[in-house]
Amino acid sequence: MKRKHLISVLICLLMGFTIHAQDMHFSQFFSTPLYTNPANTGNYTGDLRFVLNNKNQWTTFTNAYRTIAGTIDIAFDDLFINNAKGGLGLIINNDVAGDGKLGTNQFYLSTAYSLPVMKKHNLRLGLGFYGGYVLHGIDFNNLYFGNQYSGEQFNPYLPTGEDWYDSRLNYFDCGVGINLQYSKERISNAYIGFASSHINTPEKSFVENSDRVLPVKWTISAGVEYEITDYFFVEPVFLAMFQQKYREYNLGSLVRLDYNPVNLQSIYFGVVARMRDAGILCFGLKYRDVKFMINYDINLSNLSTISKGKGGVEISLIYIFIKPRPFTVPYYRKCPDFI
Repeated sequence: MKRKHLISVLICLLMGFTIHAQDMHFSQFFSTPLYTNPANTGNYTGDLRFVLNNKNQWTTFTNAYRTIAGTIDIAFDDLFINNAKGGLGLIINNDVAGDGKLGTNQFYLSTAYSLPVMKKHNLRLGLGFYGGYVLHGIDFNNLYFGNQYSGEQFNPYLPTGEDWYDSRLNYFDCGVGINLQYSKERISNAYIGFASSHINTPEKSFVENSDRVLPVKWTISAGVEYEITDYFFVEPVFLAMFQQKYREYNLGSLVRLDYNPVNLQSIYFGVVARMRDAGILCFGLKYRDVKFMINYDINLSNLSTISKGKGGVEISLIYIFIKPRPFTVPYYRKCPDFI
């Protein structure tokens, strides 16, 4: 029991920093387009996109993080300008952390618009915005504090020494994003995006008269789909996030095989490294308009002393609906009969 309480205290301390410093994040950042950058809203080939993500982290030794997210976005082609695209999206995220069940519920609307800036070089510029409300809740009765330890014995009836104001809080949150895309020959989709989250720095604290705010988070994402052969593609991916003094860097690559003996459209394999934190092994399948991917995080940080390298499982499901288009005969000029 003593070891269990010590682990709980450790996780609470880790969460204490997380509450005011870091957002929820996904190892499959390449499978969370709207959450990564609102400029990705409607930026795909199709008419309607559904994305579902689920992540369970460090569940082998504590109730650390359980995250589920879902997005829906609709795309509009040739909006106002030929070859321009627009999009509207809905983002719903839920995260529950620790024994105190620190809950986060996010409800956002996002919109974006992209247009060609250099037709000759297939270069596109996209701008996006999101805004919505965030709700938090916590059960203080399930938390352990240092003041409740008398020597080596834990006494839940001792005062915590903490001055809580409320177990619920909510606030408005918003952000912006921009991305550039390039396509040519074997390069089917090269992109780089910049996003800024929490630009209104909302107040976020369970303590009355606190000056704690949710700091601005900066995100840089990049990737490319490069065709090696007709059936073999390499997709390097990169993500960097900055929030106050916290930094996170992700770098890796996916391999896509478009030819296989089981009548699937694509098979994915990949390895991503989250610097000084985890190694991420990925596997995925695509059948028609549905893409499924699963990964496992191998913990490599200082927490591996407790986790024994066991990070967590994350899955994603992406479905893109494409409505049927009427068949149109391509234009051609008929030669005169006498030629």
